[in-house]
Amino acid sequence: MKKYTTIILLSLLVLGCGSKKHADDTTPPPTTNETAELISFKFNESSGQTINETKTNATFSINGPSGSAERITGVEGKALRVNGFYGWATGKLNVSYPTNKVCVTAWVAPSAFPVQRKDLDQLSENTNASLFSNVNTTTNAGVALGIDQYGRIIGQFKVGTAIVNIVSDQQIELKKWSLVSLNINGLSGLASLYLNGVKVKAIAFTSGNIVWDNNATIYIGKESKIKTIAGFDTNGLTGAIDQVSLWGKDLTDAEILTQYNKVSPAIPNLKIPIETRFAEDIHRPKYHLLPSSAWTNESHGLLYIDNKYHLFSQRNYNGPYLEHINWGHYVSSDLVSWEEKTQVLWPQPGFDEVGIWSGHAVIRDGQPYIFYTGVNKAKAGIGLATSSAPYDSWIKNGAPIIANVPSNIANADFRDPFVFQHNSDWYMMVGTGLRTGTARGGLFLYKSISTDFKQWSQQGTMLEGNPSADGTGDFWEMPIYYNFGAKSIVLINKLPNANALYWTGSFDGSKFIRDNVVPERLEVINHLLSPSIHPDANGNLTAIGIVPDGVNSAKHKQQGWAHVFSLPRVWTLVNNKIKQVPHPNLLNLRGTSKNFTNVSFDQNSSNVLNGASGTQYEIVATVNPGTATRVGFSLNKNLAIGEQTLIYYDFTTKTFVVDRSKSSILPDVPTSNQSSNYVLPAGDIRWRIFVDASVIEVFVNEELAFATRSFPSAGSNQIDLYAQGGTATATDLKIYNIQGGGTASVSKNVELKEDTIHPVVYPNPSTENFNFKFYNIEKTTAVAAYVFDINGFPVKKIEKLIDSENTVVNWNGYMDNGMKAREGVYIIKGFVGNDLFDAKIIVK
Repeated sequence: MKKYTTIILLSLLVLGCGSKKHADDTTPPPTTNETAELISFKFNESSGQTINETKTNATFSINGPSGSAERITGVEGKALRVNGFYGWATGKLNVSYPTNKVCVTAWVAPSAFPVQRKDLDQLSENTNASLFSNVNTTTNAGVALGIDQYGRIIGQFKVGTAIVNIVSDQQIELKKWSLVSLNINGLSGLASLYLNGVKVKAIAFTSGNIVWDNNATIYIGKESKIKTIAGFDTNGLTGAIDQVSLWGKDLTDAEILTQYNKVSPAIPNLKIPIETRFAEDIHRPKYHLLPSSAWTNESHGLLYIDNKYHLFSQRNYNGPYLEHINWGHYVSSDLVSWEEKTQVLWPQPGFDEVGIWSGHAVIRDGQPYIFYTGVNKAKAGIGLATSSAPYDSWIKNGAPIIANVPSNIANADFRDPFVFQHNSDWYMMVGTGLRTGTARGGLFLYKSISTDFKQWSQQGTMLEGNPSADGTGDFWEMPIYYNFGAKSIVLINKLPNANALYWTGSFDGSKFIRDNVVPERLEVINHLLSPSIHPDANGNLTAIGIVPDGVNSAKHKQQGWAHVFSLPRVWTLVNNKIKQVPHPNLLNLRGTSKNFTNVSFDQNSSNVLNGASGTQYEIVATVNPGTATRVGFSLNKNLAIGEQTLIYYDFTTKTFVVDRSKSSILPDVPTSNQSSNYVLPAGDIRWRIFVDASVIEVFVNEELAFATRSFPSAGSNQIDLYAQGGTATATDLKIYNIQGGGTASVSKNVELKEDTIHPVVYPNPSTENFNFKFYNIEKTTAVAAYVFDINGFPVKKIEKLIDSENTVVNWNGYMDNGMKAREGVYIIKGFVGNDLFDAKIIVK
């Protein structure tokens, strides 16, 4: 970027003016020969699946389903939005193309740079997401102007028998309007590229006639070549296009600058119109974090800095398929409401030119660092990037900090760094598949030997698997290390058959010493993968993972987005097992509720919840299994067409089950069953279930968790209880409506409902020892709550059993971090049984 800025400044000094005409300059601008404009697209149609070429009035079709064409405000009037795998325009014109001189000009505002196919394209083969292309892909006759996979301006044309390519040295800016131009003079053998009125590249070629194919299809927003992956066109532009023109002459430098100075476009609004684009999508979640469109998968780099949470993820902005990975970026103040930001890292020429794969982020002395896997087809290296507030832009280190796979240890691959501190030293572990002897997963270990994280010393392997004994496969990716105090954990995502597994143990500075050979499963039923962790504002270890769709490419193409992130969870380590509960901030999503008590149900029961239904809700229930052998819920139910998703515990087989065999009559969606053995203790089962369109997250007994996906037909939204083999009772059950929408969840701060309990607090105000007295307590009841500070962050977890004779809960005024609460207003919020309660606390 510095090089580009220097070129711009030098060029402007030569021209003697800024990029825009100075207000006091009375010199008339050079006159452009407008009659030389042979082809012109203005894109000012207000709607419809067509655009018009204004010189011939020819109609071009916009690729995509009926009604999918989108316009935004352009440099003048409207502009055409192109979405990577659809949205470009095609047609033919009856014009006489010039064979001596030609110029193509176009305004473009890219949201992302186009795809280079990792396994199909040579590194030397540039994508040309064309703004204008009429190239015959067999003879290569014609002219194309566009941007390549690195955001560089690229032109292609044929002179005589030679195919000429010209590529700029720098990239254009994302999410801003830029004027790009290609000048070709076949007589003199010169071609030039221009960016915002300034010449940025010039080449010489053997002079001759420019060769055209008058019958070739013209593409606006896509390369003429057919390049696909899994049914997706991969060489379309993602962003917006305006004012595309082809001129029957080569414009002078002054004339091109005049074209640039004609308009002063505002920053384009390239945000995806979620509410209109996905208005009919019944499967798109509303309060879970997910991409505005296209592809995401592994989450990584969860950070909390300057009172904001930052989450990064694998991201292809060009379509809902895995290719040309960027690092997406999301920001939140509460882990519940998220805003999608511009990507922070993307492939550039060098060691990461194929993809910016997974990694991690840490904060050291107030400075955040990103560590990522850079891929260039031949090998992987570990990259480093840094940023400063507000952390929207990140600067890559020019070279990898770890250049390649360790050569002295046979391995299959090398990716996904995770950096952690042990005592005063910093370490990095990197996932791999070891190939000495038995194929197995492993973690390479490195130690930082510089304060800027740019130099690392190889330390061998930190941990190795033994598939026959521990079932951890032959490759490990997305590792995690965390020290809970008395114990540490190492979590890996094993391949094949991806699964998140972890061990407890201790790290001695070179090896992780496991407590047991066989790891624990993170999820009771395996559907959440690759969690990213970071302490929240109050020090609670918070995790967010990916919940894959599990659908095929046809479904991804139809819906236009892929995958969703889990709700934030709090992890604690109890008896050497990770306990997972929903983050307390999720309470803010709750709206109105339906309440039920002592509901009996058996295998002959139906509609025991009186027609309860919904697509975005939370269930909180205590269920006494009684004599039933299977107990749980029937969700997304529609008896008329036989759809339902069953989630239950089977006491006979001691198994949690997700029965999706009747979950949908739609094609291209998963209907396989999921199950896993787990021995539940006798007694009541406490459930918290979050349903958000196609995603379901389940929490059991405030320790177990699993997620799944279900894609029912429209109208399959009934909520019911399920039992087999006997009679069970839901002693307490609430269904909370949840509101939300947008790229990420939008929490609704609802007014307190009449069913919210308000205990008496005394003394209040006070410096310590606050008592919360509950009334109408008739049996032993669990109280589970958090004390929140005025900013909404939890500072103290409170758990206690109360009964008819002991109805008071106490808080001594100290926070979980051991410090005394500062003066101010606090809120306690939680459950007494299954009832929500809250109260205001004033600390003097």
